[in-house]
Amino acid sequence: MAVSFSLLSFAVLAFGSVLSGSRLMTAFIRGIEAALLFGGIAWILGSLIMQETEEKPQIKDEEIPKEANLDETI
Repeated sequence: MAVSFSLLSFAVLAFGSVLSGSRLMTAFIRGIEAALLFGGIAWILGSLIMQETEEKPQIKDEEIPKEANLDETI
């Protein structure tokens, strides 16, 4: 996901800079800066979203009283 964001931002900024009149080297440098910035932001947000949370310990069947699930048996 982060790589696709960085490639898209590079392409948009580099081609946009060239079309608006900047030199090729300047457009290339701007594209690399945009790719690093937006790719890094996407990487950080993706890692925050995909973090695993701590799982709650599972209760064994023996520890659950038989009356606990009476409403679910119908």
